[in-house]
Amino acid sequence: MTMTSVVESSRDDRPWGGVGSLALPAVFVVWAVLCVWPVWLQAARACFAYFDLGIYTEALARLSFADPNPWLSGRQVNLFNDHFDPVLWLVRPLAWALPPMWAGLLAEALFLLLAALPLVWLHARGLLSRGATALLVALVLLSVGTVDALRYPIHPTTWAAMPWVLTGVAFHLRRNGALVVGLVLLFACKEEFAFGGLMVAVALALRGQRRFAVGVALLSLAWLWGVYVLRPWWLGPTQGYGHRLLEGWDAGALDYLGQRLSPRHLSRMGTLVLAFLPLAVWMWRERLHPDWAWLLVLLPMLGIRLLAMAWRHHYVAPVVAALVVGVLPALRVRRPPAWVMATTAALLLTTNLPNLRHVTRTVFSSATFPERCPGDSERMASISRGLDVIAAHPEGAALLGGNLLTPVTRRRDVFMVGGPQSTADTVYDWVLVEKPPSGDPWPLAAEHVDALIAGWRLAPGAQVLIDDAHVFLAHGRFTARW
Repeated sequence: MTMTSVVESSRDDRPWGGVGSLALPAVFVVWAVLCVWPVWLQAARACFAYFDLGIYTEALARLSFADPNPWLSGRQVNLFNDHFDPVLWLVRPLAWALPPMWAGLLAEALFLLLAALPLVWLHARGLLSRGATALLVALVLLSVGTVDALRYPIHPTTWAAMPWVLTGVAFHLRRNGALVVGLVLLFACKEEFAFGGLMVAVALALRGQRRFAVGVALLSLAWLWGVYVLRPWWLGPTQGYGHRLLEGWDAGALDYLGQRLSPRHLSRMGTLVLAFLPLAVWMWRERLHPDWAWLLVLLPMLGIRLLAMAWRHHYVAPVVAALVVGVLPALRVRRPPAWVMATTAALLLTTNLPNLRHVTRTVFSSATFPERCPGDSERMASISRGLDVIAAHPEGAALLGGNLLTPVTRRRDVFMVGGPQSTADTVYDWVLVEKPPSGDPWPLAAEHVDALIAGWRLAPGAQVLIDDAHVFLAHGRFTARW
């Protein structure tokens, strides 16, 4: 492939007319309006549980040079003894100017937006056609895996979409410096991605860059050694997640495989790749090939997700990003035809229909939807009064409903109802919960929250400060037994 042929192909967008010039801006507008904005509306209405929005909000609130591995009272673990995601240091400055929750939400949107930047840069350099750019950006931002990730804020695994695209574009252009930068950013998002780095080294070796491949392999191995050997020695015991890969093994190999290949999981896998089907059919008909060496990087991510049965929430966004980069060489050679664009757009729409129904109701029926966290003015006023009291009294332990903990994570000693704190006999000075059916009682059932509220009302010396139709707030000495 010569640079001349690529440039000529990338500039030949005349069959698209005015539609082609609007396709890429339309993708960004649809993503912002239908994917990002509704999630922010729900966050403002206290719709999300402490896991994971509250965890990373608390991390951003506490992370500092004075306390580089802060204790997260809601999660009951030091930050980097759980996942090792130092990419949070890049986001921490946003929390100087914004409340930590909004800093995290903005960062998540920016990381996904920046995932499109290398593709747009290729188009600006004349290396990718307008239609191909719009198609790939749409697959990165609007695939059901990415939209699901946005609806489960916030997590650095979602943010990894950006360094995956950066690393992949650098790989295809043989920009070694940019590739190393992308890999370091990728590894900083979550410890699992260093296994992907090993596969990047394999891909480099397969195309003849053996010396550079050795360097990438050593970088990946050094990161894995630091995470799994040095980190426990330096920081103390770490939170392990390997048991999720073996869940169900005790029942036998057939049952173990049956769980992972159940219709529910197979349906989910099929939905995730369905939007790529028109592109795959066109490439097959045109005898175009993906970069098979690059696609090896998918193996660790797919293996982990298959064994852990993790095909929802934030887990799939980085898989989508790496897969998109795998088809980049074909689209640099040939501009995708209109039928590929149209059918891909239709599949992105249909696979996201459950998300879109949720979105439209969030925006246009805000007073009643979602049912657990409607934008009712009286509910929001009660929540605001309760949170103001908790924030104004930083002394003592505070037990809050999971969806109410996030806004007060700057406060010390905040705990989640039903959270991982050691025993039900822990004594709390403050309790603040929403009354079912509002709020998010997870991991408890709504009737358990009702029982807790009934017991707190009768606690000796309890000062009930709010007990209206929406919120219960009290000061005294309370436990979480019902």
